[in-house]
Amino acid sequence: MKTKKIDGLTCFSVDLLVARSPLSSNNGYLILESDPTPDYYAKGNFPPNEKRVSDRHLYLPVKKGINCFQDVVYRKACQLSESMGSELTIYPGQMTFQNEEHQCIRMNLNNEDQLPILIDEFTNLGIQFYNDKHVIAYSSFIYYKKYTDFVLIEEGVYQDKNNAHRYFFEIPNQIEFEMFKKGIEQIKNNCDYHLFDSFLVFLFYKNSIVDFIGVYSQHCEVSRFGELKKEINKIFG
Repeated sequence: MKTKKIDGLTCFSVDLLVARSPLSSNNGYLILESDPTPDYYAKGNFPPNEKRVSDRHLYLPVKKGINCFQDVVYRKACQLSESMGSELTIYPGQMTFQNEEHQCIRMNLNNEDQLPILIDEFTNLGIQFYNDKHVIAYSSFIYYKKYTDFVLIEEGVYQDKNNAHRYFFEIPNQIEFEMFKKGIEQIKNNCDYHLFDSFLVFLFYKNSIVDFIGVYSQHCEVSRFGELKKEINKIFG
């Protein structure tokens, strides 16, 4: 697409190492947490990404869901953002937990004191979370949906309007996640430009689905995107 700006409900798929968050103890429910800025960004001359409290990605796996889970979560999330602050972000999703697929709620919040209120709000809707327990860190496939504004920066490459460090490279074919993982590994082994986090993205746009390879780094060099785009097109074109 050569559209200057596109937007819509966007599906993100990613493999992440998650572990029990210390926030679980005070809330009585199992809260998982992932690190959005892995240390490998510090390789070579790359400084590590600056970590901020607001970057904490929290996941609440659901023990028992409800019908129309995603719609119900989005409706409640909009209400909570209006009453508790626009920086609060809540997304419905799904994740691998204890070798099974479970619905989940993904949250970013600046104020940890908000968490008990949020949990109560969703529990009152009939969503049941797991009680707190100790679990080992594990790699989890996570899928979640969020509204995203795509801003065209060059043909086939978009930037997230709300996150200057997130970019999307359009690919012509719809692919499965396993193909994405193998392709990204090949690109990082063969391409000199490889210090970024990656994820698979697809957007519902005007009655069609558009797939993207997403990359995230605070140190992206846009001038080198030509090299990366060439490798992406070679693998996924």
